[in-house]
Amino acid sequence: MELRLLGQLELMDRDHRPVPLPAGRVRIVLAVLALHAGHTVSAERLAEAAWGDALPTTARAQVQALVSTLRRALAKGGATPQPVETHAAGYRLATGALHCDLRQFTEHVERGREAAAARRPGETVRQLRSALALCRGPAFDGLPSAFLEAEAVRWEETRVGVLEECLEIELRLAPRPDLIAELRALITAHPLRESAHQLLMLGLHRAGRSAEALTAFDTARQTLVAELGVDPGPALTALRQRILTNDPALPSVDAVRVALFGRDADLAAAAALVTERRLVTLVGPPGVGKTQLALAVAAHAARHGLPDGVWTVELDAVTSASLVPAAVAAALGISAGPDRPLVDTLTAALADRKALVILDNCEHVLDACGQLAHLLATRCPGLRVLATSREPLAVAGEVVRLVEPLTVPAGNTLQDVRDAASGQMFLDRTAAQPPGLELTPHTAPHIARICRAVEGLPLALELVVAQLRLMSVAELADRIHRQLDVLARRRSTPDRHRSLEAAIDWSHRLLSEAEQRVLARLSVFAGGFTAAAAQAVVTDTADASEESVTAPAASTQAQLRDLVERSLIVSAPSGAGGVTRFRLLEPVREFAAQRLQERGEEWAVRARHAAHFRTLAEQVHQDGTGRMAGRTSELKRQVRQELSNVRAALDWSLGSGDLAVGIDLVGTMSWLWVGLPREGGDWVNRVLTRLQDAPPATHPRALLAAGLIAHSTEVAESAALLVRAASLAEETGDAGTQLEALAQLSVARLLQGRAAEAVHIGESVLAAVLEFGTEFQAAQARNAAGLARCGVGDLSRAAEHLASAAEVFVRTGARDELAMTRWAQAEVAYYAGEPAEAVRLSAAALRDTATGDDLFATVCRHAQHGRDLYTAGAVPRGTAHLHRALRHCLDEGLWMPAVDALTTAARIEADSARPERAVALLSAVSSLRASTGREPTPVELPHVRALARQLLDRPDPERYTAAQKHGGAMSAEQAVQFALAHTATVPNLS
Repeated sequence: MELRLLGQLELMDRDHRPVPLPAGRVRIVLAVLALHAGHTVSAERLAEAAWGDALPTTARAQVQALVSTLRRALAKGGATPQPVETHAAGYRLATGALHCDLRQFTEHVERGREAAAARRPGETVRQLRSALALCRGPAFDGLPSAFLEAEAVRWEETRVGVLEECLEIELRLAPRPDLIAELRALITAHPLRESAHQLLMLGLHRAGRSAEALTAFDTARQTLVAELGVDPGPALTALRQRILTNDPALPSVDAVRVALFGRDADLAAAAALVTERRLVTLVGPPGVGKTQLALAVAAHAARHGLPDGVWTVELDAVTSASLVPAAVAAALGISAGPDRPLVDTLTAALADRKALVILDNCEHVLDACGQLAHLLATRCPGLRVLATSREPLAVAGEVVRLVEPLTVPAGNTLQDVRDAASGQMFLDRTAAQPPGLELTPHTAPHIARICRAVEGLPLALELVVAQLRLMSVAELADRIHRQLDVLARRRSTPDRHRSLEAAIDWSHRLLSEAEQRVLARLSVFAGGFTAAAAQAVVTDTADASEESVTAPAASTQAQLRDLVERSLIVSAPSGAGGVTRFRLLEPVREFAAQRLQERGEEWAVRARHAAHFRTLAEQVHQDGTGRMAGRTSELKRQVRQELSNVRAALDWSLGSGDLAVGIDLVGTMSWLWVGLPREGGDWVNRVLTRLQDAPPATHPRALLAAGLIAHSTEVAESAALLVRAASLAEETGDAGTQLEALAQLSVARLLQGRAAEAVHIGESVLAAVLEFGTEFQAAQARNAAGLARCGVGDLSRAAEHLASAAEVFVRTGARDELAMTRWAQAEVAYYAGEPAEAVRLSAAALRDTATGDDLFATVCRHAQHGRDLYTAGAVPRGTAHLHRALRHCLDEGLWMPAVDALTTAARIEADSARPERAVALLSAVSSLRASTGREPTPVELPHVRALARQLLDRPDPERYTAAQKHGGAMSAEQAVQFALAHTATVPNLS
């Protein structure tokens, strides 16, 4: 059981559930016994604690009754054996019977002091912070006993002493702003403690804020004189003198390195700028660590060429622009004359000084800071001004340095975490948090996930680490997707830094209403966006009548630029295509999403978001008809780049959003889902379950997409879906989808071994397209017809169709379509007995396929190229391509191309005089054909039969039968694993 007395009394059972205790004196008796655990307490002492001076005449008997009541309560709570013992001299709480926070506090402090003696400051801080974390409030809170009240005073003195002890060590390690804030809070609670005032002065001096340290001395002196009528003691007075004279023996900012991670380049660049230029501004998003970097720059400046020191002006508490000069004057210890403007007094006082002034957190008083900084920089030639802000000051002579988030782990290994600056910071901060966290193969993935989720924001990492007192790193990683909830508020820091949400809200409140609206609407994007996409999504008809930033495209560009300058949006360099992309850091996006919900606009904005990406997908579909021939590759690249946005649009549309848009988007993007069969299958299945709720016009494309994806798994299902798609397209008047579905049905029939039917369908589609379609569509139809002709062995007619298609695709630059044509031409060359030509064509098909994300086509073409290389005599390279295809089949469950790959593997085993393995593989292929519906085409059959005859005479009948049974019993996964394990491999295929 656990007893907590450092706060209100709580008794918890083994399952951490509260144990009911009677109110009043029973609780006092338990507290007194716990205070003296292991020692006998007389009945008289217990009575005095419980009743004070109003002792009853039957005090001993009543104490006995209180103890009996206490024992019953402990027994009900599960205490065994009974912890309260009776002795001749009184009562005793057995040592270790209850886990009491009083004892835990003492043990942590003792271990901390042992670590300090061993010069292990990190362990010291861990132990002392663990002790302090046990203090939930005043000791014995709510227990009306004069005896316990006196004990509470003693425990509070102990607690404050331990806190000062801990803060002194932490300030020695790094004078962080949160420690300074914690000291100020301590002084507010205990204004007469000279030791606390002394620590504050030391901390400020070590942080390069000596002027503030002297101001802190003045505040302490005023308090002591007002309250006690005495001046500060000799220790405090001596410290003031040492700061005034810049005593080299006094540890200052030079001797204290602020803990920075991944900031070497930033520190070097900013320090050089401060040396060379008069006004430098560090800008960056909320929580990125601008203040910490500025303090590190100050440390460097204090050592190099600024003999008159460094002053830090904290502006977050300044509520009006007119108060900025006064805040600067107060921080620098400069008083204004009665008949002179304060700004003139400041510039006159600083005119001859070689010093650095840090203006920290300027964004909410930006204009005033810019004006003052410009005056100081121009009128005081030896002065340097370093500002931190979420946007530039925008004054002449300003040099802006962007502070970006820390790098995040690229993967989940121990080395990935160690290499990333955010991982280093996380590990450093957890070293000072009880009970500590070790980097192990188990914890590394969780740490990496956390660092990536908060996008390397230092403030977020600081706040995350604080949560490790409440949950494990694995639990934290699981909850990190709700970052603003996980990153809970912490005390003793400025309001804007108490939580990541508060830090973002600080910037958000500085935006205009129009800017807040735009930021909220941009939260629907996932994975970034272009200016054009932003324009389409943030604009609605209600805005059109306003003088709103969301109206014309030029205004949207300006608004994005302003939000980038305010560090609420980050821009990425132009990638392929030269188009700049923007994105919200994930914590900012989550904050903005909450604001969007509060505004009641989420449905409308998400509808525009989904509609925009449906339009983009529709352009690819239109290009597939040849209306925009030559743009296919570029448009598909754009869609692939926007895949995160497409997924977000689909998830909303197929969930609570516009179902018709979602179904249309799935159908329009069938070309992409074929390349991502698992994901595409998931989207298609969601669509098929709700198809009856959608307009009939959306059905054909969705069924076409489902049929195309089924090509990779089960050909009969694919054919059935394509028949439905063609039929419904005819009913709804969608001729384009009807012809496309029939062309794909031709391929499905070919895979089913119904080659004559495939030829008939393919030629019918081609005839219709030649009459009514475009040249580009005709070329696509020739691909299907040529493949069908190849399947029945009509190789010359197949070659004619494919050559005509290739000419169109080469001329229009349609690389995806050309890759399909080259693949079909390689099939013709292979069955025509031209292995060298087959290798050339299959290599071209694979090269162009590899430029996209069509996984199914890539696997098929690796299998084809491996077969062709092997046939041409390039055995090692052919086997390597074959293995790559088989690994993809195993990883992605693509069993249709596995039929061809396993057939080639059987051929390699047969040629290598391993007939039993070849028989087993052929038997597995036969089972796989039955499960997938993939039958040999007429042109394939002679090759399959020749291989079977080659094997029939090799093994003896018993071994042949055993191998057949072994292969026939294999699952698809086992067959592929068998081929990978037994067929010779060549590593490092390029």
